[in-house]
Amino acid sequence: MKGNKIMKSLIVSGVALVSAVGLLAVYPANVYGGGDDMEASRAPDAPKAVAAAGQTKELKFQTTCPVMGGAINKAVYVDHDGKRIYLCCKGCVDAVKKEPAKYIKALEDTGVTLAKVQTTCPVMGDAINKDLYVDHDGKRIYLCCKGCVGAVQKEPAKYIKLLEDSGVALDPAPQADKKADEVRPVKK
Repeated sequence: MKGNKIMKSLIVSGVALVSAVGLLAVYPANVYGGGDDMEASRAPDAPKAVAAAGQTKELKFQTTCPVMGGAINKAVYVDHDGKRIYLCCKGCVDAVKKEPAKYIKALEDTGVTLAKVQTTCPVMGDAINKDLYVDHDGKRIYLCCKGCVGAVQKEPAKYIKLLEDSGVALDPAPQADKKADEVRPVKK
């Protein structure tokens, strides 16, 4: 039954491709564009939010610290309930950890869309496996399965842009003696 539900979902929001050897590959509409009837705004991670009146609203991403009001440092943040709250310095971390809902509300009340923590694969749209990722240009892209590795390795910048444009904050990739692009295989 789960397969039928997934296929119905794909018909509405994705593109399914069957290879010459009969393998089915499914891609979200926002990755491959879809047709005219597949608006990017219908995809869950679209970079624009659909307003009640049917108009699109540009997302306003966080630029200031909710504690001190200074410019944010993207290396200093607190994750809470799938949202990433950027701060100006490590001195603000404890305040946000103590009352995260207060700071989330303050930011959202000013129209700020908080960055999201990556929870879905940018290729298939399934839940990520944190043991499987591709590192590129200092950023870590988590994937759902080995089948998605090739697509991300082929066009990593495309997937980084897709995720970041939709408000996802990618984790930084460790920099110690690693190649520009690295894949971590799934543990068996």
